[in-house]
Amino acid sequence: MNSETFDFGPVEVTVAVDAGPRILGFARLGGPQLFADLSDVVIEQEGAPFRFLGGHRLWRAPEVPAVTYQPDDVAVTIDRDGGRVSVTGPPDIHGVVKEISLTQHGDRTVVDHRLRNTGDGAVTLAPWAITALATGGVAVVPVSGDLADPDGALPNRSVALWPYTDPDEVGFGADLLTIEATSNPTRTKIGTQNRRGWLAYVLKDEVFVKWSPLHRVDADYPDLGSSVEVYRDDRFIELESLGPLVTLGPGEEVHHREVWAVFPADGADVVDIAASITEDPMTQ
Repeated sequence: MNSETFDFGPVEVTVAVDAGPRILGFARLGGPQLFADLSDVVIEQEGAPFRFLGGHRLWRAPEVPAVTYQPDDVAVTIDRDGGRVSVTGPPDIHGVVKEISLTQHGDRTVVDHRLRNTGDGAVTLAPWAITALATGGVAVVPVSGDLADPDGALPNRSVALWPYTDPDEVGFGADLLTIEATSNPTRTKIGTQNRRGWLAYVLKDEVFVKWSPLHRVDADYPDLGSSVEVYRDDRFIELESLGPLVTLGPGEEVHHREVWAVFPADGADVVDIAASITEDPMTQ
């Protein structure tokens, strides 16, 4: 897979040239690569297979195999305008064009995702930004402990489970959900509402954080109302954020922003790391 690497100051970003848009690598200068290399992982299907490749990708939710697994291993357009790098793929079978652009703001990388309808008909979808990371660490999903009513009589959070999910693989804490990225030959996926504005992954002494917009109570989301999700199997773990469902008419687009950062853990445990992370105003 041909690629191009860009120096964003504190981080290096590697972009696929022949597929995507895909961000294949993201690492601190001199630091280890956190993104998973899945160049040998494919979904065999009628026609051409879908190649995972690894790293970061933009999908459209909900997951429908005939749409979701359209092969994207064709050349993309890469534009650099000052400090911005934009990667745009060709239209899919419904005329939806995917674009990912990156800019650096201090130690934060702003990742803007756009789905644009270039077809003739309306398309209902949600932007779905997925980051595949190497195994061996722990994914951290904060949940809100705020009361839904003054008396605490009503539920204040929910978690979506997929049919293959083993609940024993999910750590349920008072204000955190955790999933260990083991090499067990199983699969687990959860979804919930993004009430705190971020997801994190702790791998050895590296912490990767991705911020995304807070869950909107006035909007509809896929997957039983999930705006953040985590998936794992024996090869990788994914941190995923989703925007609300929208219907795009011809010529319309939807925008979804994430902000990324990677920094050393300095020996801190998961609980202390989570307590140190706050919302990022650039995503709201």
